[in-house]
Amino acid sequence: MIKKVSWKFPSNNVLFLRIEAVFLAFMTVFVLMFSYIEFGYVFVPALIATILFVALYVIVSHGANIVRKVEEYYHLYPTHLEVVRKTRTKVKTEKVPLKDIRHHKLDKTFLGGYVVSKKGKHLLFFNNLKELEKFESFFLEHWKKKKR
Repeated sequence: MIKKVSWKFPSNNVLFLRIEAVFLAFMTVFVLMFSYIEFGYVFVPALIATILFVALYVIVSHGANIVRKVEEYYHLYPTHLEVVRKTRTKVKTEKVPLKDIRHHKLDKTFLGGYVVSKKGKHLLFFNNLKELEKFESFFLEHWKKKKR
């Protein structure tokens, strides 16, 4: 039997969040169409402008991640959920008993979710679908026991 489920977010191999990748794709298409029209329906300068936009976005995003240096550690035990948020300057720890959780929601498309307790909403972020499904099965198994 599994004693706890743990994961770190973001992992070192994640360049973009899924929602960020979708946003970047929409913005790239928009920049390509807008620059194509602005450059007088000439494709090559529009493509160069789009590549520059994506490169600038990646550089700024990576720089912001280095400066902020945010890490989150999640530990789900049979009795409680523990979230440790580390930034460059401070560490914040939250412990939420499973019996206090009223509602939860998980999004398998964008790999996120939240749990609502008496203390408020607690956000959850996952690196991959495997982590999310592992959390969901362990959480539902122990949450139902605590609700009885």
